[in-house]
Amino acid sequence: MNYLNLVDFSVHPSDLDLLEGGWNGLKKYIEASQADGLELLIGYERASDEIPKELVKSIHLPFWITWLDVWRKGEQGLKAYFPPMPNDHIQYCCGGRNQREMIATQKKLWELAAEYQPKQAVMHAAHVELEHAFTRKFTYTDTEVLQNFAELLNRTAQEFSDGEPPCVIGIENLWWPGLNFKDSSQTDDFAASLNFDKWNLVLDTGHLMNTNPKLRCEDEAVDFVLETLSQLSADIRKRIQSLHLNLSLSGDYQLQQIRKGLPADWASLTHGEKYSSARKHVLKIDQHLPFQTQRVKEIVDLIQPHTVIHEFITPTMAIYNDYLEEQMGVLV
Repeated sequence: MNYLNLVDFSVHPSDLDLLEGGWNGLKKYIEASQADGLELLIGYERASDEIPKELVKSIHLPFWITWLDVWRKGEQGLKAYFPPMPNDHIQYCCGGRNQREMIATQKKLWELAAEYQPKQAVMHAAHVELEHAFTRKFTYTDTEVLQNFAELLNRTAQEFSDGEPPCVIGIENLWWPGLNFKDSSQTDDFAASLNFDKWNLVLDTGHLMNTNPKLRCEDEAVDFVLETLSQLSADIRKRIQSLHLNLSLSGDYQLQQIRKGLPADWASLTHGEKYSSARKHVLKIDQHLPFQTQRVKEIVDLIQPHTVIHEFITPTMAIYNDYLEEQMGVLV
């Protein structure tokens, strides 16, 4: 085995509350689990000094969900899409009120990530508006999202004296408009548009599976991932240096929800309530289950990653541990 096995965790209290002993309890858990460390989802402020930095091998940056209107139109885009809301809501949806603020926020996030000296700082290359998570009637195409995302990355990198991020930026696929690995030439064009060298790609296997609601079993899912990867250029496959490894077979749910469209009470909800409703919906799409088939090794063997992050969402650490043991077991 030539890669690191990492568990995923965050600085959010909801994660820490799952553990006895706080950060020290997490350190003991990682040591007992035989994992090599963790990928840590950070926030917008410097995290606690109690975090065992020596165990942090990868950083996950906050995901800006609905950023593109503001990037393109500034305050006009903000007013068109967002109702009046606290600044922290604006921050986690789009990072700021205009391009200048968004670049400044992203620069700060990169600097916070670099303090851990990680192998990468992971970003989602996607944009989705809350109602479109239900309807799939998207405002922007994959190409539009990727062109603007590349501009955001390039301009943020230019904020540093050498024109390079302070750590490698890991760009992750989703199933929303943006990077999804479905179009090889589109992925090549995106890669060619990046004006700095310190970047790689992060393949989230569950996110890729979510692009195909016809998948019904693990064998079909593995075949689909391998087929999709085989259609990418050799240069792009080399850039995929990390895996978020998890299983998602939510096709039945996705198709049912597309037919239903928006929740019946959608128009009467506040922005916060809409966000909460969309989040619950997304978690049903993105199941974050463990692989049970040894065929998952075919994906790992093809990519030859430096890091495998076992990414699960569970209500308890006991369930997380069962998932971790199950998935690490089939990789042996």
